[in-house]
Amino acid sequence: MGTEGYALWDTIRAVALEEGVELFDIELPSDTRRGGVLRVYITKNVSSQQPVEVADGEDEEGGAVRGGISFEDCVRVSKRLLDIDEQQELIPPNCTLEVSSPGINRKLRLPEHFAGAVGERVRVKFRDPETGATLVMHGHIRGSDGRVVTVENEAKKGDVTIALQDVKEARVDFKF
Repeated sequence: MGTEGYALWDTIRAVALEEGVELFDIELPSDTRRGGVLRVYITKNVSSQQPVEVADGEDEEGGAVRGGISFEDCVRVSKRLLDIDEQQELIPPNCTLEVSSPGINRKLRLPEHFAGAVGERVRVKFRDPETGATLVMHGHIRGSDGRVVTVENEAKKGDVTIALQDVKEARVDFKF
């Protein structure tokens, strides 16, 4: 991300925080001169979420049910971003703004994404440092320290440690 990307991140992050949500990620079109969609993904910090009303007020394991990103959250953040005076500089010309939740099968790109997904089932596509081959693995994240992620490999029934720099693509792989 160039220096303009950091300014974009900082501006959107500040707006999201003011609206009571957190910036999860941003996707810019590969060539902003040609247009495309500027995607902004927002989320809520688990510790700040309030319980939501459901039939019995608890999930299947008896824990409090937490709310996620609502349509209203997305609308508020979107309106605020479109109202910024520097909006012409914030959103590249010919680009459309889209604000949404990262979804249940969210992409994992930043170190904090991996740390936040500990215990979740993931699909990781990565470069094998020994052979250079591209491998794909499914399993549960055991831990992440910002440099590496440890994944319990479902196929081989063991833990594999992967340097984040070797990860080509990763996402939560929720089984329905």
